[in-house]
Amino acid sequence: MKSTGVIRKIDELGRIVLPKEIRRNLGIRDGENLEIYVENDHILLKKYSKMQDYSEIVKNLANIVNDTYDFKIIITDRDKVIFSGVDQIEVNQEIGEKFLDFIHNRESVIKSTLETYLFKDRELTGYFLILPIISSIDCLGLIILYNDNSAIPDYHIDLLKLISNIIVSKLDIS
Repeated sequence: MKSTGVIRKIDELGRIVLPKEIRRNLGIRDGENLEIYVENDHILLKKYSKMQDYSEIVKNLANIVNDTYDFKIIITDRDKVIFSGVDQIEVNQEIGEKFLDFIHNRESVIKSTLETYLFKDRELTGYFLILPIISSIDCLGLIILYNDNSAIPDYHIDLLKLISNIIVSKLDIS
């Protein structure tokens, strides 16, 4: 374990404040959930992703789309790719700032012109349909349809909405 040199007091309610620099370095945003683990005499905090718990369902849905249509699908949680049907983009790869903005703003995107998006250290150029996955009040990630040859018809946004609803219904049941 690496020491940060930061010492914090626990208040009367058992709370501590994580320094802003640590939150920024680890990509922990306001309102995000953390998992708490105890290992021997250590308390460990880990960013929690509800989407990771259901990665098998997400993979099955995404594989159906990849096998059925001429475009590819990428599904993310709030930080990284959890399914990729695109060779250049790997699972667990961090998503770029623009995708983080889409999540934060809960923004759907339909690009009928050639665009380039950055997945942290890899560029992907093509045509995109992007829809946030929203459960209750949380934006859990994105569903991204991608084609490098031609624009994806706008009406496929309904396919993304269906996939999002299936994922959210499974997450909300548990």
